[in-house]
Amino acid sequence: MNKKILAFILSLVCTVFVLTGCGSPDTVEEKTVIIATTGTNVPYTIVDDKGNWTGVDGDIWKEISARKGWKIQLKRVPFDSIFGELDTKRADLAANCFAVKKERTDKYYASIPYYGDAQAIVVKEGSPLKTFKDLSGKTIGITNGQASQTIIMDMAKEYGFSVKTYEDSNAGMQDVVLGRIDAQACAVSTAQQFMEKTGNKLDIMDKKLKANNVAYFFPKTEEGAKLRDEVNAELQKMLEDGTLAEITVKYFGGDMTKLIIKE
Repeated sequence: MNKKILAFILSLVCTVFVLTGCGSPDTVEEKTVIIATTGTNVPYTIVDDKGNWTGVDGDIWKEISARKGWKIQLKRVPFDSIFGELDTKRADLAANCFAVKKERTDKYYASIPYYGDAQAIVVKEGSPLKTFKDLSGKTIGITNGQASQTIIMDMAKEYGFSVKTYEDSNAGMQDVVLGRIDAQACAVSTAQQFMEKTGNKLDIMDKKLKANNVAYFFPKTEEGAKLRDEVNAELQKMLEDGTLAEITVKYFGGDMTKLIIKE
């Protein structure tokens, strides 16, 4: 075979290898990030029957994955099992609009906050319960694992009320509406969304339990720290360009990034 023709053929073969990545040491593989979430908490994280992820976290991660070129793999688990997915290395991060609190940051890395919220106690519309002292002898609902759980358990001793634990905040608020319990502790945004969705009216006590930032959580490992830093870089850009503000307005009716507590 003519040497020039042979060289041309070999050149074509090498070109095909480069374009397809076959045998090339510089091949870039798509990064997959495994995220643990419930997918059931409106408006925070919602996964439909077809696996489409929406809600605050869903929209944020759709944007992050588009910017980074990452593939997202969801692991839907019960709320109180999410952090177990990190402990057993079955997920790379936890995303469920989690409040930043010491019990979590002691064990896991937190991202920078992507919005702020407040924890409060809600009662049935027109209820005579107006202050914490009025809760004496009453039953207060709390969602297992949420930011206000520790606060409520401590308050129960101080103010003399009993606590009923729920796996879902909406179930607790529905019991408040039905008169099965006297009040429910939850995030203000959670109460507002419940009222908007169901048409039921609740009163939010003026005195709030606490304000809190909301963040993503990662294992305290070298890999967890690296992923946190990458995510932080994107969240910071989204705070600066207004993307996070737009997402919170979409789901909460207001710019919740303005409520972020500056450290």
